[in-house]
Amino acid sequence: MSTNCGFSSPGGTPVSTCPSTLFGHFALSATAPASGRSARPDIGPNRVSAALLLAGTSALLCLYAAPAWAETAPQAGHLQYSHTPPTPKNGQTTVTVPTAAQPVATPATRAPPAGQMNGTIPPQGSWNNVNLLPPLTSRPEAYGQPQALELKPLPSSLLHQGPWGVFNANTGAAAGFGTVGYYAVSRWAEDWSSLRDKRNHIDFMDPLKYIPLNETGDIYLTFSGNFRQHNFYDQRAGFGATKTTPAYRNNYRSNLGADLHLGEHVRLYGELMSGQAAGVNYYGYAGGRWRSTLDAQQAFIEVRGHVLGATVGGMAGRMTFLDAPPYFTAGSVYPSVPYSWNGLRGYAFWKNFRLDVFDLLMTNNAPPGIFHDQVNWKTRLYGAYSSYALPKFRFLDRNSQIFVDTFFLGFNLANVAIPTAKSSIAGATHRYTPGTRIWGNAGPIEFSVGAMWQGGGFQATKTGLNRSVSAYAIDATLSWRFAHWAGHPVVGVQVDDVSGGNMNKSQTSSWGNFMSPFVPSAYYLDMSTYIGQSNIITAGPIATVSPTSNTTLLMKVPAIWRNSTQDAIYASGTAFYKYRPHGSYVATMPQASFTWRATRHITLSIDGEYIFASKTLIRDGGSSGAFVQSNLELTF
Repeated sequence: MSTNCGFSSPGGTPVSTCPSTLFGHFALSATAPASGRSARPDIGPNRVSAALLLAGTSALLCLYAAPAWAETAPQAGHLQYSHTPPTPKNGQTTVTVPTAAQPVATPATRAPPAGQMNGTIPPQGSWNNVNLLPPLTSRPEAYGQPQALELKPLPSSLLHQGPWGVFNANTGAAAGFGTVGYYAVSRWAEDWSSLRDKRNHIDFMDPLKYIPLNETGDIYLTFSGNFRQHNFYDQRAGFGATKTTPAYRNNYRSNLGADLHLGEHVRLYGELMSGQAAGVNYYGYAGGRWRSTLDAQQAFIEVRGHVLGATVGGMAGRMTFLDAPPYFTAGSVYPSVPYSWNGLRGYAFWKNFRLDVFDLLMTNNAPPGIFHDQVNWKTRLYGAYSSYALPKFRFLDRNSQIFVDTFFLGFNLANVAIPTAKSSIAGATHRYTPGTRIWGNAGPIEFSVGAMWQGGGFQATKTGLNRSVSAYAIDATLSWRFAHWAGHPVVGVQVDDVSGGNMNKSQTSSWGNFMSPFVPSAYYLDMSTYIGQSNIITAGPIATVSPTSNTTLLMKVPAIWRNSTQDAIYASGTAFYKYRPHGSYVATMPQASFTWRATRHITLSIDGEYIFASKTLIRDGGSSGAFVQSNLELTF
């Protein structure tokens, strides 16, 4: 057995630095491509200070300039107005958006008909209208948080979603492209065509969001960009298995995207991205996803049309992918460079049903140099995802919407390991995962209940022995929204039951550990990412509240047990700790995340968590400790 940052290494040889992570900070050598670069030891305090000064100066400049252009953000779940009405045949448009003097509709009230909303768009530079800022739920890191279902869409000036009808609920997450509000997790999912009408222009950056290239305006170009800085503090990273002394890490991401629409049916999207990372006593920067010079993060062509009463489309090239439950994957946003995939994707949307099929290969970010990313032929994700929207209904005088999702997720990994009582076994695995998820709201009750079964096999590298896989995962949240209370709090409970294996069985017996190798949302279970969605039973309260119209606070206190005491404690689906404690109880992890949407273009947040390790884990060498991270995003 060898260890890598406290985790078992499938290669069986010691390594000095953590390879590319699939889960926030941790080395997942089992799925990482062969590393072409190593962590740079020459980044000293002066360079770190210079980087921090540069980021801080950028933030101050943006904050200084922001009041001339920006407004205070509302809480997304409580702005529910109709879209801008379509253009009448005479070519004139009546633009209806809320003004500060108009009441804000809540889920318990009905928005007035568009004709009764006499508000007009404020002039550019207006900052005193609290109703004209993007939803906080469109923050990429927040994907997977409890979110209010937006049963009545926001105005077109604030909501840039595609033509997906009822599937634009839950800030667009129901459509399968990640959250889409004012901005989107995947920037190509935004639709800025409403800016054809200049009366929908409310921001000084709008001229870059819609650049018409012909007289009719159906050929146009949209630019997008983002700068993100993350700061991390780990008192005892990975229960002390990764670092026994405090680690300070910071990373930076810059990206620029261009979305060219060639009429109604064809569009091209390209995105460049670079990232750097530094810190003191840091870890986990090898592999290319934390430090990357410049490369094509996304580049694809999409063709869209109408067939059999459905809006259908196909995508080919390099792209992000988020059409899976947030407890299965959320794109891995902690590293500088998130996941991207290469392959084919097709979708179809009817009025109440959608279908998505895909066959994708992960991007290998390890090769050094500019534009050197490659296709990782050994990591594949394929399958289909469908969703049926039940008819809308009223319950407890509230609009309600429920979705029934069914899916099949398959993946192949060429370099993984499974634990043994004292060591590990390197090999390859293929998994297929049918599942279902029922989620939505019934009046003030917001819920998500999902179940997955996983089959497949694991083949050991040295012996060639095969082990069949039979595993399961059940994930559920249940909350009540107090829409009329100050802060509109949502209070509920979260439980998870994810199966584990048995290290003590023979090497040809069935393996029962469920694997989610593509990084579930850190905000679903554990912000520190010390605990993964494998071999766990969790239970604990969750709550969200909006202290002001442009802030949110997420709180949760999960208690963690091992599903099987005959299996290891996992940091992710593919990386496990060296600890082998007695007993099932692992830790309790109280955590909170505070987000401030300062302007349309500036979002700041701070997250904190304390990991109370169990006595048995501490006796086996683990330790308790704090985790804190801050986040600054500059977006257009």
